[in-house]
Amino acid sequence: MVYLFPRLLPGAAGSLREAYLGKSAEELRSRADLSHTAMFYAATGGVRLPVERLKDIRAGILRLAEDRGFPAPPNRRQAATFDIAVAEVLHRDSGIIPAEAVAGDLWSFLSLVLMPDVAAWRYSDLHRDRVLGTDVTRHVFGRLWWRAHLVHDGETEEGDLYAALHILGESAFDQIYARRTSIGGSPALVRGILRVWEGIDVPRDEVRERDLLRDLLMRVLRLQAFVSFDSLTADDLDEELGRLADESLRALTGRV
Repeated sequence: MVYLFPRLLPGAAGSLREAYLGKSAEELRSRADLSHTAMFYAATGGVRLPVERLKDIRAGILRLAEDRGFPAPPNRRQAATFDIAVAEVLHRDSGIIPAEAVAGDLWSFLSLVLMPDVAAWRYSDLHRDRVLGTDVTRHVFGRLWWRAHLVHDGETEEGDLYAALHILGESAFDQIYARRTSIGGSPALVRGILRVWEGIDVPRDEVRERDLLRDLLMRVLRLQAFVSFDSLTADDLDEELGRLADESLRALTGRV
């Protein structure tokens, strides 16, 4: 069953963020709640998410943070592994669907009402983009759901459906999601890029990974005007993307 998730009015979200600034994750634990007076649901009709499900979402994500030292500030590795774990759990277990996941108000509710302590633990400055719904691609939880959604391979017969989450870090993946109306709009294409990228031996003394990925994505965008990547088999897609990756390497390293 598809459920409607609670959302938070923008004005209330901004006020909560202001009230939380300067407070620690431990201090904000007592502010976590399952509802808010400015909470609302989409007017499209449907069944509202049961409170018990909200409790389960909070408990699951809080447990992942505690496994990485919460409420003590996380180091870089703890933060990275937390992100990967939350991405999978949110996408697999929360019940959020793409039509709901584009709503910034939903993510504001999760970060400022349901889990303000976890949000502050992950991003202590509570930057607007991280806790408000202004930019889902940077939201503390929203960006993770979308990463998992784009790499999730529901057609695989065995193995980890979310294995590709480990291939790219946040800043690199942002380059893909920033092009969500083109490249990011095709999960099959995103998974193909990640498969090819995993096999590239990047000469780090000659080129930065970020520059190489940007060049590859630009080549994909140019070719996308003439090729329907979604109509290709996985093998043909990988072959085509591999060719583009080789072109990017030669262009940036000067190799023949």
